[in-house]
Amino acid sequence: MKKILLLLSLSLCAVSSLRAQSGKESTSTGYFNLTQLLLCIGETEVGSIEQANMIPSVVNINGYRFSDHFSMGLGVGMTPSPYTTFPVFADFRYTWLKSNLSPVIALKSGYSFAKNHKDVWGYGSQSNIKNIGGGMFNPEIGFKVAMSEGSDFLFTLGYWYQRIGSKADGYANRMYERQLNFNRLSFTIGFLFK
Repeated sequence: MKKILLLLSLSLCAVSSLRAQSGKESTSTGYFNLTQLLLCIGETEVGSIEQANMIPSVVNINGYRFSDHFSMGLGVGMTPSPYTTFPVFADFRYTWLKSNLSPVIALKSGYSFAKNHKDVWGYGSQSNIKNIGGGMFNPEIGFKVAMSEGSDFLFTLGYWYQRIGSKADGYANRMYERQLNFNRLSFTIGFLFK
């Protein structure tokens, strides 16, 4: 949780510093930064047992607004548990209205790198475990609320799909592979600076 708060603080400081140096008013096109705090709710497979859990995560997206409606960006994030992953993804957003309150749809799609040495097998008997990550996909719908000329508050609800692969050396020098699929609801709050 400390890492998430540190990442959020650094992102906010960097964006505030850039805006203060530029001294420009926001326009309908240009650079944006979006920091989102996520709560992913769903089941996680540990061995042969399904465990329900809520996983806090954070993502940071930097991109370009092509108009008041459409933007694209690249994002990175961190999901700390139960298997720590670091998603890297493309982000596509569409804002319906050019007003202070507008519906928004978004899509994140990319790949999550997994931290090694977490036993995704659930038995504890395998050695030399290597987690290799996998694809991630996150469509969202929600609302944007303008806070000022250069910042917006966002709230979204979505579906978070994550795959994590794992390889382990077994008995008689045999390699075992396993894939875990995570299907979760995602709730986010975010701050967009433009």
